[in-house]
Amino acid sequence: MQSGVVIGAGDRGYDAYTTLFVDDPSAGRVVGVAEPDPGRRDRFARRYGVGGARSFETWQELLDEPRMADFALIATGDTQHVEPTLAALEAGYHVLLEKPMALDDVDCLRLVEAADRTGRILAVCHVYRFSNLFHRLHEVISSGAIGDVVTIQQSENVAYWHYAHSYVRGHTRNSRVPWLLQKSCHDLDLIVWMAGAPAAKVSSFLRPTQLTEANAPDGAPLHCIEGCPHSAGCPYDAVSMYRDLAPLLADVSMARRPLGMGRGAAALRHLRPWLQRMPVEPVRRRMEWWRWPVSAVTDDHTSQGLDTALRTSRWGRCVYRIEDNDQPSSQVVSISFRNGVNASFTLQSNSHRTMRYVRVDGTRGSAIGHLYAFDADLAVADHKSGRVRRIPVAPAFDGHGGGERRMFRDFLGALESDGTPLTSARESYESHRIAFAAMRSASEGVVVDLPDVEH
Repeated sequence: MQSGVVIGAGDRGYDAYTTLFVDDPSAGRVVGVAEPDPGRRDRFARRYGVGGARSFETWQELLDEPRMADFALIATGDTQHVEPTLAALEAGYHVLLEKPMALDDVDCLRLVEAADRTGRILAVCHVYRFSNLFHRLHEVISSGAIGDVVTIQQSENVAYWHYAHSYVRGHTRNSRVPWLLQKSCHDLDLIVWMAGAPAAKVSSFLRPTQLTEANAPDGAPLHCIEGCPHSAGCPYDAVSMYRDLAPLLADVSMARRPLGMGRGAAALRHLRPWLQRMPVEPVRRRMEWWRWPVSAVTDDHTSQGLDTALRTSRWGRCVYRIEDNDQPSSQVVSISFRNGVNASFTLQSNSHRTMRYVRVDGTRGSAIGHLYAFDADLAVADHKSGRVRRIPVAPAFDGHGGGERRMFRDFLGALESDGTPLTSARESYESHRIAFAAMRSASEGVVVDLPDVEH
C-alpha cells in the first residue's frame, strides 16, 4: 500500500486523484499536506485524516521534515510547479505532478534531469491518455486496424462560459501561463502518443480575445450583479453562470448518456431558480452547488457568500472589463512528425458546449471520435470493405473522460513494480516543447524546427 503527501489542496489536490484512497483505503493513504490557505488545509486534513503535526502551511516546511511517504502529489498553481517538484525529488519522493510540468523549456529539462539523477519516478497528470475514448482509440491505432497513421486532426472546443470562467475571469487569464500550454498540453500529448514519433516542425497562428473593454456594451456595470441592462442576452452573465448554473446545466443537458442525464439537466435548468426561492430550507439546500466552477469563486458556502463574491471579486465582473486578461480566443497548430505523420490542432473558445474532436486517417482506414463532459463515441471505418463499426465507449463522471483514476492507478502501479508510468516526465516533455515552439511561431511568424532529442 502506497502512502503520499499532497502539496496544494485546491480543486485538483483535494478532489481528484487521492479520492481513490477514500473510496478504496486498501489502495493507499495520504499522510501529509501543505497548503497556504488555512480553510482549504483544514478541509483537506478532515477528509483524509491528516493529523495536525503533518499539516503544513508551506511545501518547504513539509519537505524539510524526514521523508514521510512514498510519493508527493504536487497540485500547486501553474507558476509554482518546478521548485517543489525538484525539492521533493531530492528529498526522496516519487512525484505525480499536475500539468503543465513547467512554463519553459529550460525548467522542463531541469525536471526530467532531476528525476533521472535521483532515480525517482516523475509522472505528469496527462489524464486523457487514460480516458475511455482515447484509451480505446490508441488500441485501434496499435492494432493496425487503420494501417499506418498518415494524418491526425484534433480540436479542443472550449465552451464560451468555460473560457470566460477560467481564462478571462480566472486564475489563467494572463498569457504568462500560455493558454495553449495550460489547457492543451493534454491534446498535444495525445497527438504525440497517436503519431508515435517526436515532432520535427511546428507552425501556429492565434486570434486575440474579443473580451476587452473596447467591446463592452454601453451601460454595462463593473459587476454583473449590479443590474446589467444586457444580462438577458449576454452569454457571459456572472449571475446566470454561478448562481443559476444556467450555462453548465445547458452543457450537461446535451448529454446523451447516461440515459436521462441530459433531460434531467434540461429540466433542472428551468426549475432551479424557482426551487432556490422556495421557503422550504431542505429543498433550497439540495439546490446548492459548491463544486467547480462555483468552488473557484468563494469558499463561503452560503448564498450570501456567493453574492458577496459576485459583487466584490473579478469572478462577478463584466467579462469585457477584467482588464488584465490577454489569453487568445483561438489558436491553430500544425505539426510535422519525424515519421511523416502530419497533424493539426485547433483550440477555440466559442463552442456551444465543451467537447473534443479527433480524427485519425491511416493507409487502411479512419477513426473518428468525440468526447463530451460525460459521454463519448468512436467510429472506425475500413477502406477496403467500406464497413463502419461503432466501438463502445463507457460514459465517465470525473470531468476527464474517465482518465483520473486509471492514471493514478498506473502511477501507483509503477511505484509498486519500480516501472515507468505511461506519462513519465521524459514522455510528457514532447508535448510541452511543441507548445513552446507553437507560441514562438505565433509570435514571430516562423516555422520552428525542433531538434531531435532523446525520449
